[in-house]
Amino acid sequence: MSCPDEPVATIALSYADRRILIGELRPERDPRLLDLCPRHLATMTPPVGWLVADARLAGLIADRH
Repeated sequence: MSCPDEPVATIALSYADRRILIGELRPERDPRLLDLCPRHLATMTPPVGWLVADARLAGLIADRH
């Protein structure tokens, strides 16, 4: 089952850094990355001990736990 909503961002998981990087939606799908809709992006919860870095914020990186 997949989400019927249009994706708005692409995320990458960095296991070595324990970080989720949110970026602009890529024009082509990449099987190593995940495209998320607004609802799933807003409700995404990182694993315990991981950080979320949003690279979409005007070139700034904002970390949240």
